Amino acid sequence: MEEEILQENFLNKVASNSQFLALFNWLPDAHLYVKDLSGRFMVVNQASALRNGFRSPHEIIGKTDFDIHPPQMAAAYVEEDQKVMLGRRPIPEQIWLVYDYLGAQRWFVSTKIPLFGKDDEVVGLAGIMRPLEEAKHLKESYEGLAPVVEYVLENFAEQISAEKLAEQIGLSVSQFNRRFKKLFGIAPMQFVLRARVNAARTLLSKEKASLGEIALECGFYDQGQFGRIFKRETGLTPGEYRKRYQSGTFGGMTLL
Repeated sequence: MEEEILQENFLNKVASNSQFLALFNWLPDAHLYVKDLSGRFMVVNQASALRNGFRSPHEIIGKTDFDIHPPQMAAAYVEEDQKVMLGRRPIPEQIWLVYDYLGAQRWFVSTKIPLFGKDDEVVGLAGIMRPLEEAKHLKESYEGLAPVVEYVLENFAEQISAEKLAEQIGLSVSQFNRRFKKLFGIAPMQFVLRARVNAARTLLSKEKASLGEIALECGFYDQGQFGRIFKRETGLTPGEYRKRYQSGTFGGMTLL
């Protein structure tokens, strides 16, 4: 109790919590954000702003996930936010495949916590993401699968099978599937599809190529398969996504 009083007395002397938050701008691999009850971004650090396609944190303040991400994806983020705030409990160490506005894909570990006001009411939430390979307690599990992850992210346009991936790290297909799903929460071939969708999102926002050309470039069999899987993952058809995001700022995460 004495320690808590000592801490509270000190914190009351600090003029603004923003003095602490400013520290996160010196951690380029840590992505911090704070949202209010309406889901509006109230605080982000520079790393988080850049990953979402903004030049500075000020440009994202007041926006919601629906202003930045495709509707189905934004709805998933809001649903998880609601679980944190209504449940009044953190949701720790969720593993996400995140891609930035330049199209680079990377695994992150994400934790969200509720924020409380002076009367113990929930006033919003805070979240932080860090690269999976830097999470020490998960690092050993990740390193065993890292060759497969890197291969998929570099070769998603090729024909890829679970058998081929399992062979790369000397596991049977069943062993590989179990280990991959335990760490990442999805099956290996679902990860392959998401890597292709993420690559397609980047091309749709920047390139003038036809939908058929983009489908083949990203490893889909044809435009029909591309359209079905893309809409399932993002909530938009490829054409709708291109129209919405080809000009202006965009960002996005694939929540696992």
